[in-house]
Amino acid sequence: MNITHRSVRGVTLLDLTGRLAVSPSDAEVAPLRAAIGRLTAGAGAHIALNLTGLTYLDARGLGELVAALNTVRGRGGRLTLVAPSPRVAKMLTVTRLDSVFERCNSEGELLAHAYQHPSPDVQAAAYA
Repeated sequence: MNITHRSVRGVTLLDLTGRLAVSPSDAEVAPLRAAIGRLTAGAGAHIALNLTGLTYLDARGLGELVAALNTVRGRGGRLTLVAPSPRVAKMLTVTRLDSVFERCNSEGELLAHAYQHPSPDVQAAAYA
């Protein structure tokens, strides 16, 4: 899996491409773990995972998304899933994780929502 990141309106977008699945060396999940670890060093981060380029997700990959959510929330931040494919959306529904994750259908929807409901660190920066 490859990850590129960019920051827009106080949201860090991680564009995931490739597979998020079990591999013998954890090579496919390690980039996500590392990125989440770096980005949550400061409290209150709003991280969005753009899943448009994700070609495959298995149960282990889903577990990694849950782990990322727990890490981000544990450090006072927000994690949003952006544009999950129909297959990923179905996995979230079947496992009832659709009620746990914040989701947006597009990057535009994410940014509109972020503008209306900024993270606490963005609010503080705006008024500092």
